[in-house]
Amino acid sequence: MKLNWLIGLLVLLPLSVKAEPKVVLVSIDGMRWQEVFAGADPALYQQPEWVKTPELIRAFTPGKAELLMPFLHNTVKQQGISVGDRTQGSSINVSNSYQISYPGYQELLAGFADPAIRSNHKIANPNVTVLEWLNQQPQLQHKVAAFGSWELFPYILNTERSGLTVNAGFMPEQGKLSEKQQYLNQLQAKTPSPFATVRLDVFTQEFALEHLRLHKPKLLYIALGEADDFAHLGQYDQYLAAIHRSDQFIADLWQELQNDPYYRDQTTLLISTDHGRGEAAQWRSHGKAAAVPGYKGPKPQIAGSEQVWLAAIGPGIPAAGLIRTTQNWQQGQMAATIAAALGFDYLAAQPKAAPAFDFSAAIQLAVSDRVQVEDRQGL
Repeated sequence: MKLNWLIGLLVLLPLSVKAEPKVVLVSIDGMRWQEVFAGADPALYQQPEWVKTPELIRAFTPGKAELLMPFLHNTVKQQGISVGDRTQGSSINVSNSYQISYPGYQELLAGFADPAIRSNHKIANPNVTVLEWLNQQPQLQHKVAAFGSWELFPYILNTERSGLTVNAGFMPEQGKLSEKQQYLNQLQAKTPSPFATVRLDVFTQEFALEHLRLHKPKLLYIALGEADDFAHLGQYDQYLAAIHRSDQFIADLWQELQNDPYYRDQTTLLISTDHGRGEAAQWRSHGKAAAVPGYKGPKPQIAGSEQVWLAAIGPGIPAAGLIRTTQNWQQGQMAATIAAALGFDYLAAQPKAAPAFDFSAAIQLAVSDRVQVEDRQGL
């Protein structure tokens, strides 16, 4: 009898273990919403000025976004939500007036725009980001990490003050290293990058995955950077190829999370960008001339720079697909959303931050719209 009772207890014990929420945030620097939701741009796809290697992007048929980003469209949009397709009445914008990277990441990670952050200069962020604040909470201490391709992330996250685990730019991993980390350090040192301040995204991805396996962070931020830099170089083919690789990286990351019982069914994956960029001939650029200190000429605004996008999947995010927005969604809402997904109220500590995204209210509207469409089609 006692043995049967003990066996029954052991069978039931795993069911009583409380799941602990985790969050992974991935940003793809400077990726336009147009490519996210419509795939390759037909106005740029066959332009010799922008495309030097047509065979590199031949598979990315314009108008078929699922060919460019299969994981986002076949998994995230099917099992979660997306926002930002302006052709369908869905939009989200940055609120900072400069619409370049440092101000964008400041808004994304701190929850508000700071007019003092107006350039991409290497200055320590005076503001506490949600990553730093969450790392101060006893439940999450030393369980927050960030990996970025751009070398400015130690400044954006103010590592000297925050003490956050950050690996970015061309930094090697330090401390007690696994064999893979040692190999990645050696390989990164021997691999040239076409960019002066941005390493190839594969190193950011692999460093982050190895840290995930070894240290089990509850909040992980991965910032990919190639897309923006190839765009600035005017290489539309390489820009599309970088986007496709980013989607593959995120698919591999999600698979890693689902294969690990520590993360499976307990992790919210959030995907976004730091800023938009121009259309047609202005696709290479973004932001305002006001973001360039010392600029003396007219102050053009690159239309579309304020337009960003969002995708999310995980516990508590029903499969609603594209959400039509009836209110003003802002990039700064991401910080409070990250905290809320982990069970914390970021606004209590930072009242300047925008409130968390209200996915539930928006999802109800989206589901209602989908049901009405299905009813009209007799589905």
